[in-house]
Amino acid sequence: MSISLLACLHCKKDAEVAFDTELKKLMNASVKEEGCLAYELYQYKDEPTRYVIEEEWKDEDALSRHMETPHYKYFVHISPALLKKPAEVKILTRLI
Repeated sequence: MSISLLACLHCKKDAEVAFDTELKKLMNASVKEEGCLAYELYQYKDEPTRYVIEEEWKDEDALSRHMETPHYKYFVHISPALLKKPAEVKILTRLI
């Protein structure tokens, strides 16, 4: 059964352009990974410093492998300098 990840991110006001660029790099690399079923990036319409990432992976192993990739580790490394607060990340399982 697939597994999903939902991440809510709030970047610093002066870091919007850099954060947007880094998020898109992460997404473009992640969608090419084996086991990635979906990777969606959203931005709040009324709050452009807030983002939501919705990911779906084939299984927990695929998600674990994703978290070991260089592009994911790089994003985790640079994001504290760009984020207003730590990301809120939830792992979800589909009910229906």
